[in-house]
Amino acid sequence: METFHLRVFQRQVLDQCKFLLKSADEINAGMALRDTDHILYGIQNLLNAGANISKMLWGQKGKFANQRAQLRDSIGVADDSPLREVTMRNNFEHIDERIDRWWVESKAHNLADKIIGPKDGAIVGMEPTDMFRMFDPNTTNVIFWGEEFNMRALVTEAQRIFPLLQAEANKPHWQEPVFIDVGNG
Repeated sequence: METFHLRVFQRQVLDQCKFLLKSADEINAGMALRDTDHILYGIQNLLNAGANISKMLWGQKGKFANQRAQLRDSIGVADDSPLREVTMRNNFEHIDERIDRWWVESKAHNLADKIIGPKDGAIVGMEPTDMFRMFDPNTTNVIFWGEEFNMRALVTEAQRIFPLLQAEANKPHWQEPVFIDVGNG
């Protein structure tokens, strides 16, 4: 990857990290206000920013993983990073498909959505596929159809790489010249 190409990616990942961290602030503000819509707005934006980072670091569905290895190495992101996971974002983004699937597959057509609270204190006796968007503030897990994703891990990883991204993105975007020492004699 040429230096300018690398810097463009680093700057874009930096922007998405900023958006992810601002979204975490939105979730906290929503929690303080006890405003479910505010919380879910923050969660959806956080998941979107995380998925955008994933696409830049690995490509959609990992198809550019090899080509983007230098980018990941430049900011110390391992292949097992929580930034790689996009399943929960897909649940939120493709909710229309999830509703259609739920309609066909659900036996009782019960529906629980926009639940904020501890997972163990949630509605009891429902099938996981009848439970859409849940947020457990004790664990910071987002739960959709029984699948869980820990947002704290995502935020922690974004916080970890943020200063590395700032340092890398501020470097020159051109290749530094290589000088040959010819000596003095």
